[in-house]
Amino acid sequence: MRNSPFAVYCVVGLLVFASGVSIWAISSRALAAPINVSDIAGTYELTRRVMSNGDEIRPPAIVALYTMDHGRGNFNLFVKNKDGTLASESTISRYTLTAGQYCEWVVYTTRNNLDGPGLTNEAPPVTDRCARVTSKDGQIVFAPPGEGVESRFDKDGFTAIISGQFVDHWRKVR
Repeated sequence: MRNSPFAVYCVVGLLVFASGVSIWAISSRALAAPINVSDIAGTYELTRRVMSNGDEIRPPAIVALYTMDHGRGNFNLFVKNKDGTLASESTISRYTLTAGQYCEWVVYTTRNNLDGPGLTNEAPPVTDRCARVTSKDGQIVFAPPGEGVESRFDKDGFTAIISGQFVDHWRKVR
């Protein structure tokens, strides 16, 4: 007995549909998978700063790179102040990161016109070098000690939030 062309088309259609559903289900799980702490290693570029009043600052008025990898960090920021002066920071750090805790030690920093006028090599004072890490909405969230910043990492980059001041948007470039 031969199968009718209609029956063959139905079986093929069913197989194609089932394959499509399987691929969709697998990719949906992959997209919804939470980021792991090991996934945040890399180099990030600041794409924009959104001030609390909604104003946006973009390059070349603000430029920054941040690299985190194998317990070492390097942060460089240059921003043009409203009065036209240049503010900058360059920091070399060490860190540890687990699913529950982020710890950071500043090895060297130089800050110019950031916290006040002039140049300093003093890191912001900290009483505890470690902060709690949480996972929220598929993001890794922590506040590096002594900085007043909440960092929210996802697979594409992170945001750094200083409540009432600004939100920095960083894109992972490597």
